[in-house]
Amino acid sequence: TLSREADRILTLRSGSMAFLEHLHLSGLSEATIKAHGNAHRQFEKFWGSERDLREATPSDLEAYALAIRSRVSRETAYLYLASVRNLFGFLAQSQRILLDPTRGLPMPKMNERLTGRILSREEMKRLVEAPASVKPTGLRDRAMLEFLYSTGLRASENRSVKGVDLREDSIFVSAGKGWKDRLVPVGAHAMAWVRKYLREAWPKMARYRPGAELLWLTQWGKPFGEILFQQHLRKLGRGAGIESLTCHMIRRSMATHLLAA
Repeated sequence: TLSREADRILTLRSGSMAFLEHLHLSGLSEATIKAHGNAHRQFEKFWGSERDLREATPSDLEAYALAIRSRVSRETAYLYLASVRNLFGFLAQSQRILLDPTRGLPMPKMNERLTGRILSREEMKRLVEAPASVKPTGLRDRAMLEFLYSTGLRASENRSVKGVDLREDSIFVSAGKGWKDRLVPVGAHAMAWVRKYLREAWPKMARYRPGAELLWLTQWGKPFGEILFQQHLRKLGRGAGIESLTCHMIRRSMATHLLAA
């Protein structure tokens, strides 16, 4: 793919920075911008940091689509590919490249329709900032909400993750839906909150239950059961003025915000 600026290399990092700045100037939320940045970092693992984006071809993008589908769930693959399509679309529209290699790129079919209540970006911001993070339980709740919005994990997956499953920028999800183990990327902002929770709050909860391994614990160190977790999410939602909050509502909102960018 050729560019009118033939004497300069357009790296993924420089192209991504221009796109994210465009989103910022367009008034998109910080969470949405960070989600796109995370998707671009996943693409960089495939594309490389020094290659010129103007060299990208439809075959390259199809190869990436195949690679990403083998590593993550169908829904996550859809979001990553949608973000890369948005990036190349922006680069073409801003004349940084002449042709968009993602035009016509086949997208995974979504297993779940994005129906039902979708939180606005303002509601999502209000939700994650509502817990009093100076308290151990409040710090846990802030970290959990940031984590859910960043990863889009299902409720059962979120309740099952362990502290040892954390990687530098991802979480290992064991035998999730479809019984497929996978690595799910975690945004840097959400990961910072999770690590703060692990340092400052998790030990205070885990002391009541020696040998605790799960990431999310109750005040007394017990794991969240299905019903308790649902009740706790609804309570957090009410604290932010949001009725009947569910994990799936956060998943739908995360996907919608990313695709709408």
